[in-house]
Amino acid sequence: MVETSGGRWRLHLHGQRRSAAAFLAANKTLLAAVWVAGFALVFLWQSASVFVAGGGGGPRPAPAPSRPAPRLRPMAYNLTDFGGVGDGRAVNTRAFERAVETISAFADSGGAQLNVPPGRWLTGPFNLTSHMTLFLAEGAEILGITDEKVWPLMPALPSYGYGRERKGPRFGSLIHGQNLKDVVITGYNGSINGQGEVWWLKHRRRMLKNTRPPLVQLMWSMDIVITNITLRNSPFWHFHPYDCTNVTVSDVTILAPISGAPNTDGIDPDSCEDVLIENCYISVGDDAIAIKSGWDQYGIAYGRPSSNILIRNVTVRSLVSAGISIGSEMSGGVANVTVENVRIWDSRRGVRIKTAIGRGGYIRNISYSNITFDNVRAAIVIKVDYNEHADDGYDRNAFPDITGISFRKIHGWGVRVPVRAHGSNYIPIKDITFQDMSVGISYKKKHIFQCSYIEGRVIGSVFPKPCENLDVYDEQGQLVKRGAVLNSTEVDYDI
Repeated sequence: MVETSGGRWRLHLHGQRRSAAAFLAANKTLLAAVWVAGFALVFLWQSASVFVAGGGGGPRPAPAPSRPAPRLRPMAYNLTDFGGVGDGRAVNTRAFERAVETISAFADSGGAQLNVPPGRWLTGPFNLTSHMTLFLAEGAEILGITDEKVWPLMPALPSYGYGRERKGPRFGSLIHGQNLKDVVITGYNGSINGQGEVWWLKHRRRMLKNTRPPLVQLMWSMDIVITNITLRNSPFWHFHPYDCTNVTVSDVTILAPISGAPNTDGIDPDSCEDVLIENCYISVGDDAIAIKSGWDQYGIAYGRPSSNILIRNVTVRSLVSAGISIGSEMSGGVANVTVENVRIWDSRRGVRIKTAIGRGGYIRNISYSNITFDNVRAAIVIKVDYNEHADDGYDRNAFPDITGISFRKIHGWGVRVPVRAHGSNYIPIKDITFQDMSVGISYKKKHIFQCSYIEGRVIGSVFPKPCENLDVYDEQGQLVKRGAVLNSTEVDYDI
């Protein structure tokens, strides 16, 4: 029978506690030894869980498992299903080609997805297909073969007349597509590496007979999405959408050496409509972003403008060229471009518009707002004598029209020349606006703004002092002072 009265129950508990205390006091050494042994066993077990045997090279950390690729299409394949080997040595061109051929059969049922697992996947150029998702896993890197003999030659772009660098055919891109719809290139920040170092060296030594290839080029296509990947070391331009509609580039990193990597533009929308570029980081050896639409008489004849383009929330650097450019190949026209929330750092030029006699076309309705310049040599440049031509057949009477350019909320520091805007008597710059601008300068000259053949206005506070060509308005939009007609200024050509 168990005693359950409150007082006697408490007496039994006290007796048990006194016995336990006596046991602990009498066996301190034994308990300490047991504790030490237990700790050692736990330590050895944890160590075994994070080390693997290493072929005589000693223990090494076990790799973390890669994240499985999400299924974004009704069907999904791995590159290894088609014989791909990601060791950086085996050539995977046929594996990519077989995969794309298989995926093309699903065009009428939502398309299919090709997963590129972790590894280094050496390949020659290959084409994509419609309704396809190319998914690059974390740690996956597609590598372009450096032997130019395996790169196909393609006809010159119709709006350029010849291969841009050399007459005749041009090299096709590493990843290519024409007349496609609904193409996605995405992943867990896997990368596409053009291994452009060999191409750059051959270009400098004039060893190439054809124009170098872009890294990714999609032509005459629509509904294109590129997101969450890294592009690096293209032989030429990194991403070149040509005559495409509805293109989105988001959360993409583009990298090339800031010097010694010629013409490695980041993103070049060319005769494209409805383009969004956002949340990107670009540091390359030429223009980070350059909007184009054809070259001289060939671009005029092709007649496809670049329009309805939004660039926002990007950070860019170009030590040898510009952060964001329009032109110089703009003969089909460029219109309705918005550039906002952009940081440009350690660059030769910040934003630049470049054209020349012979281009024809127009640059209209361009808006820049909330732009920050950090250690930029020339912040805003408009240049109308960029005299590089496809051939001598350009029209000497084809004058570009530049009108409706606005700059608002422009700030920065470490800038040598805040504005250099030089039109000409044949190509005047019309209807330009500066509002809410404060740029700290590092190089003081008599003329801080450099202007000629320019017409427009300054609204409210603008620092440093703008050129006299511009009308001055107060914050309420009331005219304070009419601009003077001044078509010559002290020019700093070293920018």
